[in-house]
Amino acid sequence: MEKEINDFYEIIQKEITNYFLVPKGKNEYLSHERINILIQDIVALLNCNGYYIHAKSINDEKKRIINDNAVLSCPPKLFSFILFPQKLNKDLLNLCKKCTLLFSEIFDNIVCDLPFLLSVLENVKGNDEFSKKIIDICERVYLSKENGRDINNEIRCIIGRSDYMKHDGNMGNDSEIKQIEYNTISVAFGNLSSIVFEAHKNMIKEIYKEYFPCMNEQSKKEIFEILDKKFDNNFLEGIVTCIEKAHNIYIENASKFESDKNKVITICILHDDDINNFDRYKTKHELSKLGISQRYFTIKQLQNLFEKKKIFLNYTDETLNESINRLMNNVNECNERKIRPGKLMINLNDDNVNSDISNIIEQYKKNIFEVSVIYFRALYAPSHYNEIMWELREMMEFSDAVKIPSLPYQLVGLKKIQMLLLDDEILRKYISIDLNKNKKSEEQILNDMNMIKKTFALQIDPSLDKHSDIISYAIKNVNKFILKPQREGGQNNLHGNDVKEKLMLYYKPEEKNKLSFYVLMEKLFPSPFPTIHCRIKETNKSDEQKNNSNYCDKEDTQFIEFSIEQSISEFGFFHNIIFFKDKNVLNEQKGYLVRTKNVNENEGGAICGISSLDSVFLV
Repeated sequence: MEKEINDFYEIIQKEITNYFLVPKGKNEYLSHERINILIQDIVALLNCNGYYIHAKSINDEKKRIINDNAVLSCPPKLFSFILFPQKLNKDLLNLCKKCTLLFSEIFDNIVCDLPFLLSVLENVKGNDEFSKKIIDICERVYLSKENGRDINNEIRCIIGRSDYMKHDGNMGNDSEIKQIEYNTISVAFGNLSSIVFEAHKNMIKEIYKEYFPCMNEQSKKEIFEILDKKFDNNFLEGIVTCIEKAHNIYIENASKFESDKNKVITICILHDDDINNFDRYKTKHELSKLGISQRYFTIKQLQNLFEKKKIFLNYTDETLNESINRLMNNVNECNERKIRPGKLMINLNDDNVNSDISNIIEQYKKNIFEVSVIYFRALYAPSHYNEIMWELREMMEFSDAVKIPSLPYQLVGLKKIQMLLLDDEILRKYISIDLNKNKKSEEQILNDMNMIKKTFALQIDPSLDKHSDIISYAIKNVNKFILKPQREGGQNNLHGNDVKEKLMLYYKPEEKNKLSFYVLMEKLFPSPFPTIHCRIKETNKSDEQKNNSNYCDKEDTQFIEFSIEQSISEFGFFHNIIFFKDKNVLNEQKGYLVRTKNVNENEGGAICGISSLDSVFLV
């Protein structure tokens, strides 16, 4: 039955494409009128499920508040999407899934060998102030013999995503799939991706129910079960389970408020200009059903609280009253380097009660909360920081709260570390210890190495003498390579002539070492395919139209522009990991993110409008 289902997919894909290419053409199954209704239905379903980002952000907190009874809200807009799912071979998906799960043991073994991790980043530290500051904090927090933390005894957690792209290998026709990168911090769009998967599945099931030749009452259940499995995307279940487990482990092992678990909260740190809260709030809502509070703070909000001493550490040898008194005495541990491990506390009292609280201390403490989990959706780029935020970031790293991720885990996500895994000796060392820190058999080591290496693309350090031949070849063939800096987020890579210009530093001895900030990676070439991009555009009405009382809509109008383009895709595999001391608590691959872009685009960012969210039809 599955073969017939897959064959019929090819037919309806062609017929939906014909709707845009041959307006008056005739399909065997789907009439143009029926396709028009299907398009209306999928847009309605996306709207019903909150498939939105905000059209713009209000990054000035004062502008959000109109008066005591009103808060300004920015208008939402539908996010870009692909109209019809694309095919993906199950074998490629399963390979990526297995390899993604292997990174949990590799990365945790590297993080627990912190001196090695920091040593291999020494050259990067010398050429990048941002990385240097992170490394310096790691050294003070985790390598300090006095008042430091032991990374091996921490609750270590990441909500990550491993990104892959198909590649025309020796056999052609996208016979290979290669890893592009592994993101250990701030992976976005998981919930919006699930909505697209669900919308595509709903549309496909409607079509099969009405037109599939093999459909009857006896086969309907089997066919729908097969289709359901082709669109499985359980991101929300994965991220909620991960945060819930991290929160509960913290409460069981570290919480100060043992008698009042309701005063222990999780927090999520956001960009000041964040426009993606429809994606985030699904997670917050599901956590609230479990009795877990998640509070959102922008970078500016956190800095404001920190400057008012309303984010602080409650040390093991202090009562909460003593911590509050210490803060009232204007002690700044960060500046004096007296900071040490403690519970992270957030004071949400009104500012006007901070002057004299001696008579209302018990009431005052009712608005002080202990933080169990810090989920970083920001603070991964230099532009997110000033000196005050670096002080706060160090305080958070010293805290007992579970960091998603901690700074060592943020470092292990750098392109340099992923490049080093192409060295068989390094890969063997860190893949040979399993999830629970036991030595693997030689057979298992070789099997795991051979499997994960299938997804490795060529990556080198362009500052090293041993790579002179590759550098020379890359300069002559710039379109076969990209240069990747040690940065998270889209639109940071160098392409084309920019690669050549930067690589010419290799021949300047005084500047050659600057190339250690980059990784030179072979460019992947997946086979392009035609697909239908649905992008949201705005029509700006004239002042005359807006002022015309007979004109019913005085606001700018959004419309969907459909565009058939030759496209390629990135496939993201969400990955949730928790270790506590030497035991693995969670290692799950849950959910996918498919970003499809025009084949002529170099970068693949979704939030900046380059890519549209897509789904896969597994074959």
